[in-house]
Amino acid sequence: MNQQPDTVAPYPYALGPEKAVLSVLLQYPEKLDDAPTLTAEHFYIPAHREVFSLLQELSVSGRPIELVSFTQLLLDRGKLEMIGGPSALTDIHNYQAAPSQFQTHIDFLTDKLARRMTITAAAEMNRVAYEAAEAQEIIEVTSAPISAIHDTLTSTRPARSTKAVLRGCIDRFEQLCNGRTSPMGIETSLIEINRRFRGLHPKQTIVISGYPGGGKTTLAGQLAIDAAIDGHNTLVCSLEMPEEAFMDRLLAYVAHRPADAITDPLRYARDVFQLETLPKHTLQAIATAAQKIAACPLAIDDLIGSNVHQIASCIRRAHRKSPLKVAVVDFVQRIRPVPEMRRESREQQLAHASNHLADLSKELGFCLLIPSQLNKEGAAKHAEAINEDADLHLQIVQDRSGANPTFKHIGIAVVKDRHHGQDGTLLPIVLDGPNVRFIPKPFEK
Repeated sequence: MNQQPDTVAPYPYALGPEKAVLSVLLQYPEKLDDAPTLTAEHFYIPAHREVFSLLQELSVSGRPIELVSFTQLLLDRGKLEMIGGPSALTDIHNYQAAPSQFQTHIDFLTDKLARRMTITAAAEMNRVAYEAAEAQEIIEVTSAPISAIHDTLTSTRPARSTKAVLRGCIDRFEQLCNGRTSPMGIETSLIEINRRFRGLHPKQTIVISGYPGGGKTTLAGQLAIDAAIDGHNTLVCSLEMPEEAFMDRLLAYVAHRPADAITDPLRYARDVFQLETLPKHTLQAIATAAQKIAACPLAIDDLIGSNVHQIASCIRRAHRKSPLKVAVVDFVQRIRPVPEMRRESREQQLAHASNHLADLSKELGFCLLIPSQLNKEGAAKHAEAINEDADLHLQIVQDRSGANPTFKHIGIAVVKDRHHGQDGTLLPIVLDGPNVRFIPKPFEK
């Protein structure tokens, strides 16, 4: 990260803040706990990176930090002269121990690191622009560093104190007690979802798992369009289905008409109405649905073949236009590996993608819906790690028993519920396939 490309201007760095941060850490080692995102890369001067790396090593191992033993340890490792000898270390130690300015100085280091990252990325993009054989190489080289730069710049937001968090909880509790606010989040068309989980909530990751053809995309799309029609900014990142095909489903759902009425209207008219074209009331229902969808804050992006950095960039771009409340990434097993993870197992690749998206949901404050495909054993295909990231894991249950399984929908199992304790519950919600929607399970005599 600190390799400077061919350029006239020197790399940006902040000598004073680098020494000030190290001075504080040498005299007040416990301050390292207040800077969980600080890394050796934040320091441009090689000697400063060595000092910080050793400080971090000692802190993690729980060993005490004081100047004499610290100097001896550097000497034993043959690195004392590299940093300028004992006098240079003493100079850093005594530079300016100002704990009250610690965060301000870290902000300086973060700003300079982001600028160095930008210069390096720009040089690499310039090279690839001339040498890349395919457009995909350009996409991969540009998306990852942009995400990394953004993550670096947003990683220094000060942590809230315990008192501040508690005060927020008490204020919310009082508002709930006084009826000034409601525990209900974004309401959906499924009463059981609203009753048991209070709808969809900010910073929540919901995994929707099921077998191929079981309705994962249908359920995610239904919850998404419910939110959008209710006025909440919603983004669908489709990794499997073209935008038009996804919109066909939403149009049928909102119009309360079977999917065939949208995708094959003339055959539907003949089979259902014995007419050569759709009757007026069906056309009117579809037109009304189209107007309703057009008026709601919904965006669908075709991201087939994208990796998690490209997906994150799309989400951030949409969020900058208007803060997102709900985002769907359909589906997790379709996420391509980022270049740096290509040698890892598919499980590790998808775990990396899942972690990244869940963290993004927490950072930007939207509800994340992630459909996930089950393998024949009933586990998440190559992606068990995503269940660890989920706040709520809903699994579409079908009858797959016997030699000739019927694949009949039985309900939706709550595999994991981090906030409401509904683990193990079977929700009476089933797929109405022809009408591309999930509905309350009909009463069986």
